[in-house]
Amino acid sequence: MTAIRMHFRAWMQEDAFTLLEVMVAVAVIAMSFVALLSSQSQSLSIAALTRFETVASLLARQKLAELEVAGFDKLNSNSGQFADDFAEYHWQAEVKELDEAETGINGSNGMLKLVELTVSRDAKEAFEVRTLVMAKIEPTEEQP
Repeated sequence: MTAIRMHFRAWMQEDAFTLLEVMVAVAVIAMSFVALLSSQSQSLSIAALTRFETVASLLARQKLAELEVAGFDKLNSNSGQFADDFAEYHWQAEVKELDEAETGINGSNGMLKLVELTVSRDAKEAFEVRTLVMAKIEPTEEQP
């Protein structure tokens, strides 16, 4: 019996973790994992938003260039969808002719148009850009 007691005392004197210490350590690790996973989830959503904004801004530049190439007189409100790899993206252009009262520039009637272009995807995300387009000014012939 004394041998068992000596063995039990030796076992009690060994350096070991108690159940409480193990439970506290597991709780700390669990909280760390939760914080890590939530930050990872947030970074994924930010990356998706950044990707949309990058693609939408490039598509908006492309559409504005197409509208500008079409010419001032053919610049009208319209909407459509991008092709191929960007089929889920839609665009809508609102064109408004500006007059002297809106611009404050004398003699500017019929020379300026405001283009508001919206590029969207799934009606959840939208990227808007506004620009002014001016009619080509032809030089007047000087009379002698």
